[in-house]
Amino acid sequence: MKKMIILMAVVMSLFLCIEAFGATLNLKALWTANTETDLAGYNLYRTDGTRTKINASLIGITYGTAANPYLFSVAVTDGTEGTLRYKLTAVDTAGNESLDSAEAPYTFDLKAPLAPVGFGIFKQ
Repeated sequence: MKKMIILMAVVMSLFLCIEAFGATLNLKALWTANTETDLAGYNLYRTDGTRTKINASLIGITYGTAANPYLFSVAVTDGTEGTLRYKLTAVDTAGNESLDSAEAPYTFDLKAPLAPVGFGIFKQ
């Protein structure tokens, strides 16, 4: 009995560890380039919840096109689903940042379907 309880505790611990691991979504951002001659680059923000800047340094002015999208990754909880929301700003060489772009949502689904019900095996 004691061995069974210990085994169940180990299995539950492993299950909880697996649930805690996240999944990585590899995403790409596309936009129409600004035409200002003093444009320094862009900032990408995740805005579902706390506003968080995605890029550590300005995104270069050559990014955002279909030929050269801005590639980034985001961690989410494995086995979940939801919508991530993003906004983009432009920054000029003087450090002035534009207003936010329109929101760009990304919906993901890492949730497994429900188990089938009503399943049976019968003699032919």
